[in-house]
Amino acid sequence: MLKNIFIKSNKKIIERPLQTNLSNFAVHIVEHCNLNCRFCDHFAPLAEKEFADIKVFEKDFARLSELLNAKIESIGLMGGEALLHPQLNDFLHVARKYFPETKRIRLVTNGILLLKQTEDFWEACRDNDIIIVNTKYPIKLDFDKIKKVAENHDVKFEYYDNSGGVLKTSYHIPLDLEGKQNAHKNFIKCHHAVKCCFLSSGRLFTCTVAPNIRHFNKFFNKNIPLTNEDSIDIYKAKNLDEIMSFLCRPIPFCKYCYVEKRTYENEWQTSKKDIKEWSIEQPVYNIKKIIHDAFT
Repeated sequence: MLKNIFIKSNKKIIERPLQTNLSNFAVHIVEHCNLNCRFCDHFAPLAEKEFADIKVFEKDFARLSELLNAKIESIGLMGGEALLHPQLNDFLHVARKYFPETKRIRLVTNGILLLKQTEDFWEACRDNDIIIVNTKYPIKLDFDKIKKVAENHDVKFEYYDNSGGVLKTSYHIPLDLEGKQNAHKNFIKCHHAVKCCFLSSGRLFTCTVAPNIRHFNKFFNKNIPLTNEDSIDIYKAKNLDEIMSFLCRPIPFCKYCYVEKRTYENEWQTSKKDIKEWSIEQPVYNIKKIIHDAFT
């Protein structure tokens, strides 16, 4: 039986109810990007050129469809920038093939390449009932024209996170490179946890940060560990209850997130690939002062 997870914080009980169903998940079609936003929680500015393998994608979708009985509210196909993939149309067909009843299969894009797409692309979107979700970045792009072209092709179009076209700002999700945070408290307070589940090479993660840390590690020559305990193998999982029981609990990686230091509504900028975009300086502790303060 699934039970709620709770912790004691400041003499109060903080509870996070366990979900019984997986409402959504995202998957990368492409790892790299053509815009490269500062603070990107997928670490796309740091990623090398890498495209998803359609065979792996189909195998994973077939297995998830089996586990979920082909039922889920929303699937996000994204990156990086998904429109960079030369076989993108095939991914749209496969996603719909295994989840025919899903109301929202979303193709998330920065929009830069939308006006350059062929009729085959628009046909694939229309035939598979794909929703194009465009993030409205403060860049020189004719968003009104993009929306009109989608409408002319009878393809569903909306702005990311139901923003109504508000220009994008950024939030900073710094890492604690020493992994000294409380994983349980982080999980309880994290808006990614369970809400932004992520599929990667046959494994499901409770968030988008952990599965993409490899790009950060490689670029900055760091070694924030990611183990099998940070995700669940969809080929070994027996049923949905087992998956949800895992996804709704903290993972070891949670101690590397500095949830308390996250900031929102930051001005959007392109990345300078500075490590400070994904971390903060660790405090320098004065042991003598700490002892003195504790006894005075």
